[in-house]
Amino acid sequence: MPRSDHRPSTRSRTLVVALAVAALLSACSEEDRGTTADETTAPPASTTTTTTVVDRSDDPIETVTVFRSGEDGYSTFRIPAIVRAENGTLVAFAEARVASVADDGDVDLIAKRSTDDGKTWGAMQVVADMESNFIGNPSPVLDEQSGRLVLLATYKNAADKEFQILSGTGVDTSRQYLLTSDDNGESWSSPTEITESVKRPDWRWYSVGPGHAFQLRSGPNAGRLVAPANHSDPGMNYGAHLLISDDGGTTWSIGAVDTPQNSPRHPNEATGAEVGDGTIVVSARDQGGQDEWHRLRATSSDGGESFAAPFADEVGLAIPAVQGSMLWAGEGETGTLLFSGPSSMTERVNLRVRTSPDAGATWLDGLLVREGPSGYSDLVEFPGEAVGVLYETGDAVATERIDFSTFGTALLGP
Repeated sequence: MPRSDHRPSTRSRTLVVALAVAALLSACSEEDRGTTADETTAPPASTTTTTTVVDRSDDPIETVTVFRSGEDGYSTFRIPAIVRAENGTLVAFAEARVASVADDGDVDLIAKRSTDDGKTWGAMQVVADMESNFIGNPSPVLDEQSGRLVLLATYKNAADKEFQILSGTGVDTSRQYLLTSDDNGESWSSPTEITESVKRPDWRWYSVGPGHAFQLRSGPNAGRLVAPANHSDPGMNYGAHLLISDDGGTTWSIGAVDTPQNSPRHPNEATGAEVGDGTIVVSARDQGGQDEWHRLRATSSDGGESFAAPFADEVGLAIPAVQGSMLWAGEGETGTLLFSGPSSMTERVNLRVRTSPDAGATWLDGLLVREGPSGYSDLVEFPGEAVGVLYETGDAVATERIDFSTFGTALLGP
């Protein structure tokens, strides 16, 4: 990843804090300064405090386990997502599956928080519990203008499997909910249903992400929140779309949509990022695609309101049919597009974070984060050119635990 010209050539491990001498004196105790009650004390001099970001670009990989299946009364933890709050707190989300590893049944939405960049994690918090039904597929985002954390999540009846919803034979359909936090993830609002504004009446299967949403930082739509999502139509065709919010996540609407018809391409479980020139790049899982590749790519140049062209194959990206995560790491046009996911064409193994020099048209190998079983993942950026990835993994299968690894961007290669 490119570095700014002013960065020193050697790594700095300290924060530079400039304090005026007068301020130090004013902070001393009355006894130390030799004053008495009768003396007039001058008001403290004003101080200026400046800090520089610690350069973490050459940090080695460090890994901790955040969720371990079988703990806290749950059978399995799956489907990770992560967001960095305004104060730097990390909030890691997952589906807590009560009885089994299955994608249906009784599933709660849970979280843990870290205040030390992911080195340690607090107690598990139940963010949403829809009695014996399913709520999951977390998609969090920070609204940088208000400091509010916004969380989108998907609901379905515990009795319904995905095929039943796809075919219209289920008890219910997929529904969408919104939660918010104004205290950096310490507490969350009750889930509020927003299905009517974000799901067309003829869509059946529906889900956001899973994985983080993002906020636009440039162009006429700067400040807009964008959440990649997916759906199906009455013909059981999968499609991908974008949800957009221009009021900090209070209300959401449908933006770009692509639902291929009579096509070998089936976009599902989408992820996205705004790259340096303001283009939104979306990468989707090809659900049951018949071609060699398992990822599809589309772009938007109007702030997520429409796709420039239908989804096309991401030729050359070695990955099985699985969710992945995308992140634009860095400032403005000097950043780098990252993608996390397993790196075998057929198996969910060997999690890599790859880099793209051309907005996702081609990909470089990047960094092998975890050798062995790996599944769903989500990326997060730290100040100082460091990245974290929250991902499913294990010794025998990828559903044993959810780990969090951090590393410097220099490890990603050129």
